Amino acid sequence: MSLRNSLVTLNLPCIYRLELETAGYPPDEAATEESIQMRHRVAPELQFACFAADDTLTGFILATRSSDDTLTHDAMTNHDASGGTLCIHSVCVDKNCRRQGIASALLQEYLAHHTPKLQPPVARVLLIAKKQLLPLYEKCGFVVRGPSEVVHGNDPWFECEFKI
Repeated sequence: MSLRNSLVTLNLPCIYRLELETAGYPPDEAATEESIQMRHRVAPELQFACFAADDTLTGFILATRSSDDTLTHDAMTNHDASGGTLCIHSVCVDKNCRRQGIASALLQEYLAHHTPKLQPPVARVLLIAKKQLLPLYEKCGFVVRGPSEVVHGNDPWFECEFKI
């Protein structure tokens, strides 16, 4: 498994990222092709990917920055390049590669080695997750802050924070 900043994945057609995104989220929650492209266009340095030995995309993280201390709907749709909060929007792993520790490895690498190098620095990383995924994020060092104010799809989301 090879972890890389997504500057390499920018050459991948967006459809491959969209396929992983739509396989990982219900239709009313998955990012659109436009939002995936926007995140890569405005903040390529915040995107991160995982590849198999044959260079097949197996997982990725999509993120933007915000000046808010909580993950808001505005933070989900906009990017503030100088914001002190890193907002993770997607952690996706190919359905054939799940339950192999890839999401954990991707997050741990991103948080330990990639995020601290960002300029300007960020103070925190926020994401929202469904209840069943909270143990994954807690294992990676996130603290559950409680129910999120973001309404996206049918089920409630919980805001999680990782302090830098």
